[in-house]
Amino acid sequence: MNDIAIDFSKVFQIQVFGITILEPSTVITSLMMTVVCIYAFFHLNKLGRAHRMYTQIQYFFLFMGIATAIGGVLGHGFLYVTGMRGKIPGWFASMIAVALFERAAIWHIKPLLAERSGKFLGWLNYVELAIFFVLTFITLNFVVVEIHAFYGLFLMLFFIELYVYKKKKDPGSKYIFIATLMGAVSAGFHALKFSFGPWFNYNDISHISMGLSIWYYYQGARHMVFYGAEREKIEEIKQEMDVE
Repeated sequence: MNDIAIDFSKVFQIQVFGITILEPSTVITSLMMTVVCIYAFFHLNKLGRAHRMYTQIQYFFLFMGIATAIGGVLGHGFLYVTGMRGKIPGWFASMIAVALFERAAIWHIKPLLAERSGKFLGWLNYVELAIFFVLTFITLNFVVVEIHAFYGLFLMLFFIELYVYKKKKDPGSKYIFIATLMGAVSAGFHALKFSFGPWFNYNDISHISMGLSIWYYYQGARHMVFYGAEREKIEEIKQEMDVE
């Protein structure tokens, strides 16, 4: 496994009670994303929705919260202690999060597809995650994590929701489109390495727009409608109650 030498003397850092913290603004903006994720996780839990589509979306926010917390603290703040291996737990948690939301989207579209197509997308989700796990562990390169996020959120999730919206005008899909746009803005800042200085660099700027993206994913999760048999049963019960 590759290990990359880093000159920490060139990394912006501060001392807090004698403890060195690298890239403090990156730590703070990462934890801001964590707060949004945890808020979304608990508020979605209050809705009490049982179907796997909803629970998988909910756990997207839990794992993304874990990823941003670990990534900010170990992957940036204390990188001089953990080395590049300290980034792996956060990277893996973020890939699990992306795969969970992707899988929820597959549940969203399944009732609108042939059975074989739905099963294929389900298996593809597992295979994709396994492949990217291995590649990330071997390369220790964040680009692999970014490619996985692009595949899961920009290709699979976005185009699945686009199809669902065309078929059903799903109210949650519109928020996911906005979230995708904000994610693209975040990726753009990161790719261009646009920075105001070492104290507020491209990581921090991209974290702000990513936090907004997570917020819109939360709104999408709140408003998404499941179109499978369970919903049909609920509608039938409601109709019977109205008749009575």
